Amino acid sequence: MLASRFTHTRRSASIAAGAVLMALVVALLLAGNALAATPAKPTAKAPTGTIATAKPTFKWSSAARATSYEVRAYKGTTLKVKKTGITTLSWKSTTALPKNVDLTWKVRATNASGHSAWSNVLTFKVKLAIGNAYQGGKVAYIFHLGDPGYVAGQTHGLIAAKVDQSTGIRWYNGAYTATGATATALGTGFSNTNMIMAIQGTPFTSYAAGVARAYNGGGYSDWYLPSKAELNKLYLHQAAIGGFGPHYYWSSSEADANTAWYQAFDISSQWSVMKSSPSYVRAVRTF
Repeated sequence: MLASRFTHTRRSASIAAGAVLMALVVALLLAGNALAATPAKPTAKAPTGTIATAKPTFKWSSAARATSYEVRAYKGTTLKVKKTGITTLSWKSTTALPKNVDLTWKVRATNASGHSAWSNVLTFKVKLAIGNAYQGGKVAYIFHLGDPGYVAGQTHGLIAAKVDQSTGIRWYNGAYTATGATATALGTGFSNTNMIMAIQGTPFTSYAAGVARAYNGGGYSDWYLPSKAELNKLYLHQAAIGGFGPHYYWSSSEADANTAWYQAFDISSQWSVMKSSPSYVRAVRTF
């Protein structure tokens, strides 16, 4: 009877020890799996939509088992920004991203075992502002509802050259002739310029419209002499655009066969003056 009880006790102890050993094995396996697992997928949060800064701060959610993160931003399929080894849940770009175009970005987590899947993809756009460098010059004006060239949901406007194209040139090519370039409104400077050149002829660099049209800043070939209204936009925003002085600037708007409109950039006034008067030229283009 005593021997039987001893055998039973030994069997119970053995079963208990086996259970403990099995629990330890399971715990070790689970711990090993946890150590070997790649991170969970993070969620991209910001930026999204239209933003003001070209160097945004990217933000995302924490991912389980992550030790660091990688951010990538694209213009179409072109990689614009890549940053690895980020150990926080945000990162500010040190690279200025392009403006007025759709950009996308995503993030993934990393640990010693590898990478997570990429996060959701967010789309954003850097907003243009007056004075921003853009397409060969500086943004001088952004079209609003009612302006020629305005398109709902898009950003268009005027770009001014960064420097003057002349510090003293005549409006005409030596002869007082009506050119028909009498339009003064926004959106008319380009056609005015072409009409002037068609009548005044060569050499184009001897008069205001020709000098403006010959400018190719930023590699663009569609620069022109601004109309009276377009020139006034440059005056209103001259501090943001930069490079202007207290000078008289030609417009492409003709008053009559003998006179054309120019503007004083120190007192804002616009006058029609003799086409032979030497004045400054600042070319513009549209985007």
